[in-house]
Amino acid sequence: IQMKNKEISIDTFSVLNSVGWVLTILNIAGITQLPWSKIGAYWLALAAIGVILGLVTALIGWASKVGGHSAK
Repeated sequence: IQMKNKEISIDTFSVLNSVGWVLTILNIAGITQLPWSKIGAYWLALAAIGVILGLVTALIGWASKVGGHSAK
């Protein structure tokens, strides 16, 4: 079975996003006693991961375009 890196990244990101929502909802309900600053830091880190993955994907696409044209 072949899996592309992009598919794995999207699945991982979805799981991390779901964990963030669960933490937020459990904290609102009072089930967990996590400080809001830690939950905010988690969301900030998740946003940073999303930006980094987007930049890497864009750079790979740009590099393949430039590489494709220079090879001709």
